[in-house]
Amino acid sequence: MTVLTGKKICMPKPCVLAVGKFECFHLGHKALVAKMMKYGCGLASALVVFEPHPNRVLVNPGYKPLFVDNEREYLARELGVDYLLKYPFDKQFAAIPPEDFCHMLFSELQARVVVVGAGYRFGYKRAGTIDTLRMIASEYGAQVKVAALCGVGDTEAKISTSTIRELLCLNKLGEAESLLGYPFFLMGNVEPGWQLGCASDMPTIKLYPCDDKFLPPDGVYDTRVCVDGHIYTGVTDVGTRPAMDGIEGARIVETHIHDCENGVPYDLLTRGQLPYGQWVRVEFIRFVRP
Repeated sequence: MTVLTGKKICMPKPCVLAVGKFECFHLGHKALVAKMMKYGCGLASALVVFEPHPNRVLVNPGYKPLFVDNEREYLARELGVDYLLKYPFDKQFAAIPPEDFCHMLFSELQARVVVVGAGYRFGYKRAGTIDTLRMIASEYGAQVKVAALCGVGDTEAKISTSTIRELLCLNKLGEAESLLGYPFFLMGNVEPGWQLGCASDMPTIKLYPCDDKFLPPDGVYDTRVCVDGHIYTGVTDVGTRPAMDGIEGARIVETHIHDCENGVPYDLLTRGQLPYGQWVRVEFIRFVRP
């Protein structure tokens, strides 16, 4: 997957693309991407996303998206798209008239097919509609396809990011996973701590999430740890690092891998040989206790 970013992106070839916030690539988003692939035979596939999340710019500066930039790249790569197009989002970009946004899609990005969700709105004050998109697409000989809202369960309730956030805040991890299509996770590099766990025969890996990363409530969780293509079971504590040596506390995700003596690569968690800088993914499976 090729990642292109900037206020002005020019696609090198005609494409089929989907536009959206894509905060978490849940099952509804995956259905939209699948439809994009279906209608893009012979065309490059591309996703248009925005960074930072529009809610942080327009609604709440303290908004924490479920997945941050590098995690969204991982999810997009897993979907098999050819291009991820990341536009820096600010108030100036939010003020783009719908017509200018459409011309960007069909001219600069060479979109031949655009796939959006039902009820899609865009441009300044969300004035642009699917009809606006279709009208301007016709000027370029392009098409617009609309993906139906995707539901799940007996009620076929709409899958939404806000619902998933609420479930995670309530520690209903299984229900959130059923809407995401995968466990909620955190990705990061293993960071050094004070090695107190090594001294107490309970070595752990420590991740310090960036400030704008959504995390479930503080507590203890059953987790899976994915490292170097291997998957291990673990127990993870989400909490605040206690202040020591004058250092202020920070939000920390600390994981003990249960099978750390059974072939974990690179001597992961072997006393005195913690793999600082090792890239890992921690998947949250079940809430255990506060």
